Amino acid sequence: MSALEKKLLKKLRSAIIDFNMIKPWETVLLWVSWWKDSMVLWYLLNEYRKQVKDKFEIRWIYIFKEFLIDCDINFEEKRKYFEEVLNIPLEKVNINLPEESKLNEWVWQSCQWCAYARRIAMFKLCQKYNATKIAFWHHMDDIVVTTMMNMLEWRKLKIMPPVNKMSKWDITFIRPMSYIREKELVTFVKQKEIPYSACNCPVWENTMRNKIKYWIIWENEKNFPKYTENMFWALIRDFREKYEKDWYTM
Repeated sequence: MSALEKKLLKKLRSAIIDFNMIKPWETVLLWVSWWKDSMVLWYLLNEYRKQVKDKFEIRWIYIFKEFLIDCDINFEEKRKYFEEVLNIPLEKVNINLPEESKLNEWVWQSCQWCAYARRIAMFKLCQKYNATKIAFWHHMDDIVVTTMMNMLEWRKLKIMPPVNKMSKWDITFIRPMSYIREKELVTFVKQKEIPYSACNCPVWENTMRNKIKYWIIWENEKNFPKYTENMFWALIRDFREKYEKDWYTM
């Protein structure tokens, strides 16, 4: 195991413990995409599960979006990696939108509506497998960018939290890679030769998220190298003070 892999596993373990993300014998649902962030999370979480004494179950799910067929990139290649290299069974679930659904029009306009369609599918899968947690691959950079997007676009200070309890469902979102930087993931996929695909979504490049990431975060890091990390820990401190007693509900 390389020094970088040990470092990332330590950060993953710290986030899980700090926010009590996974309890013994729970079932965690992981939605698989082919992005580097997603592929690294599934690799690390599988390694973490091997190390802990109190085991938990993971369901790896790939959601094929029939309404975004062009995003289904090299499925068989990734399936072979999961099943033959990692020895992880991967389930493929097809979802489509009813013709009368308004999402058919909205899903092409914003990542928000595409994500909404996926989450509805995952909620149903949680009921099927009696899962109480859904793990997302968001990292430290994502949390800072999302918080800034909420400020600049919606004029509210709202963090993307490491844990997020859904008030209408007995389901909690968890983000085990909250302490990991994106640049660490880039290095790791190259080091481990993990297959992944870039996002093929036609609306991705022009999103507010990318504008904030490239024009604000990356530009500020040129003059303030600790810009993202200091922003993150300031946000986490505020999050703990306001929401730690009952976590964070939506």
